[in-house]
Amino acid sequence: MIALTTLAKKLNLDRGQATVEFALVLPFMVLFSLCIVQLASVANDQLALNHAAQTAARAISLADITTESAQQVAINTVEREINLSNIDVAASLSSDASMVELNYSRKIELPLIGVLIHEIDLRATATMPRELPTN
Repeated sequence: MIALTTLAKKLNLDRGQATVEFALVLPFMVLFSLCIVQLASVANDQLALNHAAQTAARAISLADITTESAQQVAINTVEREINLSNIDVAASLSSDASMVELNYSRKIELPLIGVLIHEIDLRATATMPRELPTN
């Protein structure tokens, strides 16, 4: 009977312990989850930049254009392929290759992390061999 009473007292002392531990850990779990979502968003933007750079380099390599108009073709292609704004586009064209370089500053919007890391610079480069049409 004494052991049963001692056990009952111990159980009463531990009541609410899991709730307190959960309340202490919950803010960190939420912050960690937000970090994962932000990281996935940045990775998605990097993949989109890579795709847009490859598409623009391919468009330039297939077109029979001058070096001066390669920049405009690259800008038009990037705007069609990606929904990000303020992307810096640099295109170069030689007799045997076309190259496109994209630069984008991604702002970090997390409450605590955004104060430490304001923005991340994303870059993508693609080079394609020229494939001029033959007549």
